[in-house]
Amino acid sequence: MTYPLVSVIIPTYNRETLIIKAINSILKQSFQDFDILIIDDASTDGTESVIRNLNNDKIKYYKLEKNSGQCIARNYGIKRATGKYIAFLDSDDEWLPEKLSKQLECYKNGPANLGSVYGYSYSMDMIKNKTSLISGKAYRGNIHNKFMEGFCPSTPSLFLIKKEALEKVNYFDENLITFVDLDLHIRISKDYAFDFVEEPIIIKYEQIGDQYVNNFDKRYNGYGLFKAKWEKEVIKNVGEKGYRTLRTHLVYSIVFTMLNHPPKNLQKNIPKIFKLLFEIKSNRILYYFKALLVLVFGPGIIYTIRKRLKRK
Repeated sequence: MTYPLVSVIIPTYNRETLIIKAINSILKQSFQDFDILIIDDASTDGTESVIRNLNNDKIKYYKLEKNSGQCIARNYGIKRATGKYIAFLDSDDEWLPEKLSKQLECYKNGPANLGSVYGYSYSMDMIKNKTSLISGKAYRGNIHNKFMEGFCPSTPSLFLIKKEALEKVNYFDENLITFVDLDLHIRISKDYAFDFVEEPIIIKYEQIGDQYVNNFDKRYNGYGLFKAKWEKEVIKNVGEKGYRTLRTHLVYSIVFTMLNHPPKNLQKNIPKIFKLLFEIKSNRILYYFKALLVLVFGPGIIYTIRKRLKRK
C-alpha cells in the first residue's frame, strides 16, 4: 500500500458555511500528493452532510462523539495520519496554492534534523473587513530559546511538521487551554531545527463569533496554566529576563486581541486585564487604560476627564 507524503488535518466545529473554502484551498495546491483528515468535533450543524456530499477520495471524515476541543481533535487526526509530513488547517482559514510545494522545498534543501517549516501569512479581519500582511520577525535553525522567549507564528495553519517530531513529543498537550501551539513548538525545537518560507502562504481569518477571540476568561486561565508548566524550565534556559520577555509576549497577545475585538463582558474583566499588565510591568499601561475607558464609556470620556482635572 502506498501512502501520501502529506496528511492535512482540519479540526472543525459548526463551520458548515466556511469549511468548503478551506478544503478547496487544499485541493488547489500545486503539490497534490496528500490526503485530508477532517476531524469534526461533534458539530451540531450540517458540517457532516457538506463534507460527505463532496465525495472526494482524498478526504477522510471522522466525527467525535462529544465536543472535546482542538487539541484532542488534532491529536486524533495525527494518530490516524499516514503521511510523512503533517499539515494543519483551521476550518476557517485558507492556504495559498504554493504552500505545500514551497515548504517541501525547504525540507529538500534543509538539514536532516529539520522538523518544522512555517511561513508568513495574510490576516483577514472579517469583523473589521480589513486585510493585512503578517510578517514580522522569523527565525530558522535552532530556535528553541526564541520560542521560550515567546516567539510564535500566528497559527498552526502555517506549519508543515514531520510526523516523527510530533510523535516524539507526544503531540499537542491536551491539558492546556491556550498557547498550545507555542507549547508544541517549544517541545519540538528542543530536538529539531525550524525553517520558514519567506513569503505569505496562507490567509488567516478572524471571524465574528470566534470563540477564541471573544473568550477573555479562556485566554486568561490558559495563560496561568502555560506559566505553571514552563516557568522553571524557561528560567533555567533563558533566565529571568527571558521569562519576563515570554510573559510580555503572552500578555500583550491577550490584551491586544481583547481591545481589538472587545468581549461583551469587557467591563467585568478590567481588573484582570490590569493585573496582567502590572505583572509584566508594562510601559503601555497608560495607553491601555485610555483604550479601555474609551471602549467602556465612549470616545468623549478622555475629554471629560481632562476638563475636570483642569477645573481642579
